Amino acid sequence: MQTTAVLAGGGALAGLSQPVSAQAADLETWFSNVSNFDGVVDERGQAEVTVEVGAPGNGGGFAFEPAAVRVDPGAKIVWEWTGEGGRHDVAAEDDSFGSELQSNAGDTFTHSFENEGVTTYACTPHKPMGMKGAVVVGSAETGLETAQAPLVDREPDYGKWFEGTGNFEGTADMRGRDEVRIQVTTDGEAPGFSPAAVHVDPGTAVIWEFDGGSTHAIEAADGSYASPERSSGEWGLRFDGVGISKYASSADDGMRGAVVVGNVFEGVYEITTTHLFLGGSVGAAVLSPLAFGAFLWRKRLGHESDAESGQAVGSTRASGR
Repeated sequence: MQTTAVLAGGGALAGLSQPVSAQAADLETWFSNVSNFDGVVDERGQAEVTVEVGAPGNGGGFAFEPAAVRVDPGAKIVWEWTGEGGRHDVAAEDDSFGSELQSNAGDTFTHSFENEGVTTYACTPHKPMGMKGAVVVGSAETGLETAQAPLVDREPDYGKWFEGTGNFEGTADMRGRDEVRIQVTTDGEAPGFSPAAVHVDPGTAVIWEFDGGSTHAIEAADGSYASPERSSGEWGLRFDGVGISKYASSADDGMRGAVVVGNVFEGVYEITTTHLFLGGSVGAAVLSPLAFGAFLWRKRLGHESDAESGQAVGSTRASGR
C-alpha cells in the first residue's frame, strides 16, 4: 500500500468559509421536533448525494432521510420521493430553491450547492409535523454532532491494536468516497480519532481535522509516515493499494486509529507506484506533495519495482505497538 501527502495546513482544504445563513444559525432548535434526526451525515467526498423524501419518521412517511448532510462545495443533492406520506415538496427556508408537490415513487428534484454555509429546508404541508432537513456545505459550523457512519459487515483483524482505545466501536464503511475526514480530539474526557477505524477504496484521500486542543502528531505504527506536530488545522494522505495502516497520537499511545484500504481479505496484497499528488495551500504558501513507500503487506510480492513506472517500492509486514 502506498500513501502520498495531500494536505498539511491550518486552513480549509479549498477556499475560505462563508458566513452561515442567519436562518440556519440554530440547527438544534430547527431539528428539535424531527424524530429521525441523529446528527449531520458527513458525505464530503461525494459529488452526488441522495436524500429520501417521505422516509419513515415523524409519525409516518413524513421525513427526509438523512435529515442533515454535509457535502463539499459544488456537490449535488438529489431528493428522491419514496411514494409514502402523500404529496411532498422540498422548499428552502431562504427561498433559494424549491420543488413542486410530488407523490410518485421515483420522482426527483435536484439542486447543486456551490458556496459554504448552511441551508435549511422543509416540506411545506408537513413542516409542522417535523418534516425538515438541512444541507451543510464545506466546513461551516453547525454546533451539532456528526452522525456515526455505518459499520462494515466484516471486521478486519487488528490484533490487539485497539485494546485500551475507548472510542473504538468498529470500522466505519467509507468506501465509495474520494475523500474521508477523521476528527482528531485531544481535549476533554474522551480523546481519540473519530471514527477510530475507516474502510476506504484505494486512491482515497484521508484528511485528519485537529480540534485545537493539545499539540501532537499522527504517527504510523510502522514509522512509514508522520504528520507535523500541530493542534489545529488539517493534514492528510492519499492511500493507494491494499492493506491496513495503523496509527496513533504521539502524545497518547492509547489514542489509536486505523485506515483499511481495499479488500484486505484477499490472500495477496498488490500495490501500485502511481503517485497521486494533491498539493494543499495555506495562505500564500504552496505545499509540496511527499510520497511515502509501500507498507503493511502480508505477503511480499516477488518483484521490487513497478514495470510501468520503473520506480522501486518496498514491502514490510504489518506492525503494531
